[in-house]
Amino acid sequence: MNREQRQRQMLASLPLLLQDGPNIGALLGRLAHVFSGAATDGGVEYGLTRLLRSRWHGQAQGWTDERAAQASELGQIGALFGFPPARHERAEAYRRRILEFIAIHRDGLTTAAAVLRLVALVYQAEQTPRISWQPDERVTLAHFVADAGGERAEIRLELHDNPKVDAAASFTGVTSEQRLLVRNAGLDPARPELRLRPLSRPARVPVLVDLESGLRLIYVGVVPPGATLTLRHNAAPLLDGVPKDAPLLLLNPFSFDDATASFAGHDRIGARFSVARRDRCLPELAPGDNQWRYDVMTRDALSGLLVAWPELAALKDLAEPIAAAPDADIELEWQESAPASIALRIPADRIPAAFDGDLQAFVHELEWALAHGSAAGIRARVELTVPHVHESLELRDQLAITAAPRFADATQIREQPVPPRQHLRLPEAIPTPGDARLRFGGHFDATRFDTSLFGRQP
Repeated sequence: MNREQRQRQMLASLPLLLQDGPNIGALLGRLAHVFSGAATDGGVEYGLTRLLRSRWHGQAQGWTDERAAQASELGQIGALFGFPPARHERAEAYRRRILEFIAIHRDGLTTAAAVLRLVALVYQAEQTPRISWQPDERVTLAHFVADAGGERAEIRLELHDNPKVDAAASFTGVTSEQRLLVRNAGLDPARPELRLRPLSRPARVPVLVDLESGLRLIYVGVVPPGATLTLRHNAAPLLDGVPKDAPLLLLNPFSFDDATASFAGHDRIGARFSVARRDRCLPELAPGDNQWRYDVMTRDALSGLLVAWPELAALKDLAEPIAAAPDADIELEWQESAPASIALRIPADRIPAAFDGDLQAFVHELEWALAHGSAAGIRARVELTVPHVHESLELRDQLAITAAPRFADATQIREQPVPPRQHLRLPEAIPTPGDARLRFGGHFDATRFDTSLFGRQP
């Protein structure tokens, strides 16, 4: 990588606001001059190249005793780069690993591929890992072969960009006049799980309103005091953990402010609502601040709404003539994509043999690889995944039926093949050749056909 390429790479890692600064550009240009691989610059990368070409790592004296690994010549070369030998590692394996470690730095850090290659070094992989991407899920995969768990096996790693983290917001004693401020600190919209628990009186046809989008989530049912109503996306409502068949509606009806307004239907002429769904769909939490409000529906408003669903018209009696929302506790839980963070998922049953089953030391080395390969300020964590246990069901039939069939009539075979006779004739399939001569037309290499072209002289 030359000086201009390295300067552009360093500028690209900065925010757009800082990339146009002349002083920052000059500083990074000088750093690129120091780190460039040109022979005239005498930079660090040029020194690494000369080190590898001089075969110092290949001719340096290794070790036979593990206690003298770091004090050997090869171990001291690794100490120059902050990459000491691992426990129970042989000298030849370490020579291969230090070459890969230097090659990673030459290709550049702060990438998903560089981080996974560093993690593969912790596993002491036999070769450079195969890297693949799943852009839709923001996941990078790595496959390699290593000695893990006392046996040679293929390891599969996952590096998640902006992984999902659990988030929650809880409010106690909420009234219909209060506004609930919910902050989604993630990068993407999220579907929350809502819990509503009335305190003193039952909540008849409760409504949760997203004030930013105007969407209203309506539970056409009654929640007794002290009971917990749980609303989940694309799932049946739960009342104290028991599924209920009560309808769940998601609408954007600003006309509800008028008690005499009616709903013509979202697919009919004269529809007043931009959203009218009955598929147990919950509204999204947009990134940033979201304001919510809790209330209950009146009987007239519910009656005008259920015109679009005639089969639900009888449920209007569940609402009170005059809305009086009781105080309630409200909780929201969701998963948000954490910015500036990565997560490494590894199989928990594949610990390299060099760590002797010490999971804490293994995770510590993985955290070093994540911190060394990622940019400054990136939060990284290691997630251990337990392999899926396949349940096998063996069906055995304990009943056995033995049948011994017999024929009532014993039929004897009396027919015999007809013996061959003298008058049988077998004609030849290939006719006997006559006196016709074999002829060929055309020219063959402008020579006669019976010359030495088809024969070999002794």
